[in-house]
Amino acid sequence: MNQPDDRGPVRETPNHKPSRSEEARRAIEEYANDLREIIKELRMRLH
Repeated sequence: MNQPDDRGPVRETPNHKPSRSEEARRAIEEYANDLREIIKELRMRLH
């Protein structure tokens, strides 16, 4: 029996290639998340 996928809705299908704006948005979000992690680690070192 199939179990629900808890990763959220799937936007991409095998025939669907994300648009350039979607790819750019994803890259920016990943970069921002990485910066947040770096800032969090640096703040921990200061305390």
